[in-house]
Amino acid sequence: MATSRRTDTRVKQVVQVLNQDPSRTLMELAHHCQISTSRLSHLFKDEVGMNVKNYRRDRRLQAAAALVELTDTPIKEIAYRTGYRHTSSFVRAFKSHFGLSPASYRNGKLEQSA
Repeated sequence: MATSRRTDTRVKQVVQVLNQDPSRTLMELAHHCQISTSRLSHLFKDEVGMNVKNYRRDRRLQAAAALVELTDTPIKEIAYRTGYRHTSSFVRAFKSHFGLSPASYRNGKLEQSA
């Protein structure tokens, strides 16, 4: 017997918030939804299929990639804007996610458009 599950509105809210501001922390998101971080984590994973941390990292890196590609903002500034405290952590995460450092990503995009 198949039952259709409705998406929890709190999870929808969290997805919207993270899409707009991926630097928000799990604690801030849970507080916004007025539930515990543990409960939010479970609901989010059940409904989205990945944990909040990974979704948040993906959103942050997608936002960073857009800034790297479309602006001449220094990499260090992009790291801070997207919620990274240390440029080295940002570069490591970016390279792991995209297979290129932010500078190589930017240079590759510039060469493609030339």
